[in-house]
Amino acid sequence: MKRRGCAPLLVLLALLPSSCVPLTFSREAPIDFDVYRHVGVQVTVHGLASYYDDQGATVYLASELQKSSGFDTVSTGDTTAADLVLNVSVTLTELVDTSGDSPDYEYQADASFTAVDPSGTEIDIGYVSDSSELPSEALEDALDEVTLHYLRPYRL
Repeated sequence: MKRRGCAPLLVLLALLPSSCVPLTFSREAPIDFDVYRHVGVQVTVHGLASYYDDQGATVYLASELQKSSGFDTVSTGDTTAADLVLNVSVTLTELVDTSGDSPDYEYQADASFTAVDPSGTEIDIGYVSDSSELPSEALEDALDEVTLHYLRPYRL
């Protein structure tokens, strides 16, 4: 009597313990949050700025950073006491797709950001982009992407 299929089954059973490797999820910090504990935030809005002014966008980003970032303190306005100043420039544009029966409108927010220390040295730079059917949502989504860049580091 021949046994068929035993060899592949034994190989599969032998590989089973080695195929279960635990996964580790981690995120390194883009800057040293022990050195840069206090950030001052300044946002400038370009393009369709009527949906948000500079101050409103700055307050929104500061609020999100205070909730979710690795910074201990986030401030707006006078940034002389800050360890780091985060300058964000957001351009909001309207995109129109006329290929269908009626035009489809979408708004795109492109944000470039630079973090500088008190001496003016660039510590971190970046660019994010997001889009939405609503202009205010596109702008907030782009600012949320900036906040995600400065999340606290983690290891799970």
